[in-house]
Amino acid sequence: MANTRFALLALAFASTFCVVQATGQTLRDPQPSPATTFAGSPLTCSESQKLLIPHPFAERAKLKAKLFNLLRESLYDDAKGIVNIAREKEIRELASKLKKER
Repeated sequence: MANTRFALLALAFASTFCVVQATGQTLRDPQPSPATTFAGSPLTCSESQKLLIPHPFAERAKLKAKLFNLLRESLYDDAKGIVNIAREKEIRELASKLKKER
């Protein structure tokens, strides 16, 4: 019981400290910093910049993202006892593509 109370008190103190710190940073600094971004303040850029990524890197990143999503879904289904053979086949194909492109 004492551990639960201590944990709740620590959580309340930490959340209060973060909110106060973020509010103070926003009030004193008109230009947001990365620290205020994590607290929920919007981050805006004064000028637009275009980042160009070579096509092979972009394609590999897309394959990795798709593979990670499929693996995550597969883990959730495994926990429930569901087997999706089509997804498992797609995971194998994506993994082999990534391995070949190295």
